[in-house]
Amino acid sequence: MKENIVAARYAEALFQEAQAEKKLDQVIAQLTGVTAAYDQSDDFKTLIKSPLISKGEKQAVIDVLKSKGIIDEFLYKFLQLLVSKNRLSLLELISAEVKAMDRKAKGEAEAVVTVAAAMDDASKATLKAVLDKITGKKVTLSEKVDPSILGGVVAQVDSSLYDASVRGQLNKIKEQLV
Repeated sequence: MKENIVAARYAEALFQEAQAEKKLDQVIAQLTGVTAAYDQSDDFKTLIKSPLISKGEKQAVIDVLKSKGIIDEFLYKFLQLLVSKNRLSLLELISAEVKAMDRKAKGEAEAVVTVAAAMDDASKATLKAVLDKITGKKVTLSEKVDPSILGGVVAQVDSSLYDASVRGQLNKIKEQLV
């Protein structure tokens, strides 16, 4: 929990500064690239997360990222700060938070939609339109299939949960009967 709070503070500072410098889209693209490398490479993940790896070694990797053009001077300085404060392990959380702040600033939201069976494109479009209207935001769908909900849909948009599943309805009936 403490990590989330600290990461949110760093993310807020990065977001505000990137926005002021008109580099927000570049920063988000670069963070996406770095976190993709994090997800794909166990060695890179170890480098970022491990407190046993020295600041010097971490800084050397950040230098390589800059020299290869993966990150620019702006993000390089931010990553240097994280290394110097022993906060590089928060990079993934910071990246996710900056992306969430950007979506919120643009009036967008990501919906994680759980369905019993995969939806076709027409169903996705209809559900997207409904969620756009309910939330008042431009929603991007991310679909998960879970046969245990029996039918219907469960949508998680930011901190709101919309449960229109058969399992959810059965649970409501069960609660009323008890």
